[in-house]
Amino acid sequence: MPFPALLIWHSGAIRNIISSVKILILGAGASGAGAEAAEYYLKLGNEVMILAEKGTGPSAMMSSLEDRGAVFISRSDALTAAADADIVVKMPGVPIPYPIKKSAKRIINDIAALLTDPSTERMKRIVILGSKGKTSTASALTNALSKLGMRAVFSEGGLGYSGFHILSEIENDNRKYDAIIIEMSQRQVRDTAESLDYQWPRIDIIAVTDQIPLPASPSDLSAEGGIIIGPWTRRMIIPRQLKGDLLFSGIITRAKVRAYPSPFNPFRSRPGSELAWECVRSLGFGFRDARNAFHGYKGIPNRLELVKVAKGISFINDSSSVLPMSVKFSMKGMKGTPVHLIVGGTDKMKSGLDELAQPLNEAVSVTLLSGSLTDRIVQYLRHNGIRFSGPFDRMEDAVDAAYQAALAHQRGRDASEIVLLSPGSYADEHFANEFERGRIFRSYVQKLFSGKP
Repeated sequence: MPFPALLIWHSGAIRNIISSVKILILGAGASGAGAEAAEYYLKLGNEVMILAEKGTGPSAMMSSLEDRGAVFISRSDALTAAADADIVVKMPGVPIPYPIKKSAKRIINDIAALLTDPSTERMKRIVILGSKGKTSTASALTNALSKLGMRAVFSEGGLGYSGFHILSEIENDNRKYDAIIIEMSQRQVRDTAESLDYQWPRIDIIAVTDQIPLPASPSDLSAEGGIIIGPWTRRMIIPRQLKGDLLFSGIITRAKVRAYPSPFNPFRSRPGSELAWECVRSLGFGFRDARNAFHGYKGIPNRLELVKVAKGISFINDSSSVLPMSVKFSMKGMKGTPVHLIVGGTDKMKSGLDELAQPLNEAVSVTLLSGSLTDRIVQYLRHNGIRFSGPFDRMEDAVDAAYQAALAHQRGRDASEIVLLSPGSYADEHFANEFERGRIFRSYVQKLFSGKP
């Protein structure tokens, strides 16, 4: 069934006939996505209600929204507001109470709004899926396409832009893009599918970083792959080991599937760039142009970010690695080069240590940051006879220890070494958050080689 509500949003002729649409936004959003949704709908002349306490979210923006007509409502009024609204907008990862879901005429999220907007029809739509490495891939791809002359934008709730931010630029500020790269979690896939009644608009490329649940048949909607992959998918890029299961499921034809890494991929085993290069090639760019588009790319802040190369030692900031499995993924592309790992921090998710076993054993040296997860890592290291430095409360002390370990391992030789900050845990006990943790690492490494005392 078509989406009449969407026609009301985006058709100027219809907006002139119908004065406004009533929008209910469920929360401010942890990263201000709710405020961006409100900003977008207010610019279109709609009536906007926000289920949030006034002053939550980015304070300057949220306070200005009320001045421009947005109404803040309490939880006690939510059910009535949902029944009265033409469209209910949900925030990423926030479940909707069943009474609101039952009474709402239409529920939509930012990704569904972005994909169904007529102004994105002429753009390349690229979706990145997987359990890890999505942000690194999306960022590398956005950067490469921009170098190749395509105006690309990256949509992701944390490090990229929300769908409503991009829509506001496209529709209200007349910003032009050639490609939209959307990173999606399993929950976002399901939320978006429900918003679209499981009928997606055209998707030019679906790229999978490592794995996704695949259905047993085309009618199986219990798995992520069965929800998002379909006749609307023009090209699927998937790890080679998943190709057989994908084709067996029957949800896509063989001609649309490309397994990676391809034999001549120059970025094999380099997280992020490896899959991004395959996407660039699938868009029709030649081998040399595609390869050159990744030269000089250092990664996004706190995600495999190359901070400095000095004395043959590469200092890499992966502070946004907050789960043990992320450490394993980050070290995947560093095989053959000695890694001096800085790991440890807060055990916020009650993580198991199974995913950390391989990185801890493969690292040439291990330096520990203090924290509740670190206490468990220490037990593992001692039990397995693995030497370590620390734990250190201060990042500066941890960097010094890892740097000295790298110099000692070099023994004066002209050899490459890596100092990798990939904590595999949260930062709450000794830092404000993982971003501050990465900032201190970056700042101190640069200070080490600045020539200043």
